[in-house]
Amino acid sequence: MDGPHDLGGRQGFGRVEPEPGEPPFHEPWEGRVHGISMTVALGPGFRHAIERMGFVEYLTTSYYEHWLESMEARGLRRGVFTREDLDGWRERLADGEPVPRRIDPAMAEEVRGYMRHTAAARFDGPPARYAEGDHVRVIRLLPAGHTRCPGYLRGAHGAVERVHAPQPLLDTYENEDGRVAPEPWYTVAFAARDLWPEAGDHTVLVDLWQSHLEDPT
Repeated sequence: MDGPHDLGGRQGFGRVEPEPGEPPFHEPWEGRVHGISMTVALGPGFRHAIERMGFVEYLTTSYYEHWLESMEARGLRRGVFTREDLDGWRERLADGEPVPRRIDPAMAEEVRGYMRHTAAARFDGPPARYAEGDHVRVIRLLPAGHTRCPGYLRGAHGAVERVHAPQPLLDTYENEDGRVAPEPWYTVAFAARDLWPEAGDHTVLVDLWQSHLEDPT
């Protein structure tokens, strides 16, 4: 989606400063948000819901605040809870009511399973249009909703580094309420200087689906 939500490759935001020994969560509530996201079924559209946030709100809130916004938006849209439910809990917690706790060993083990390395599921899809070494161009027109194609690559020329078996196109999955549309995807190599004139002599590798690519002219 166009807007401040796609910050990859953008200039003017300063250096990315790694935090030595960065913890998984900086505050306890961030861990709770992560845990709720892993255990409560709120349906697809996680990233697209974040991209519906207002520009100022998005840029002035933190990573896990974005997660929380997505969870609230999807839960409200699908009727998992109501705005009155959320407001009621907010008031009760503010008045000192303890945060509810649930101990579910089976669910905890299921979540651990998500995080373990497993073989990717196999999907049937159209044949690969490109082969390793083929020159390609990234399409300029992207969907109005969520897309996995970074904005800084639009119109850029690259070469296919590797061809992968079909996997669901996440643009479709996010924008069309979980519809699965598998297609081949590719690791594509771009010269950094072709993307940013002041960049060094290195290569940028990006994974893109077949729908994101076209033949160069």
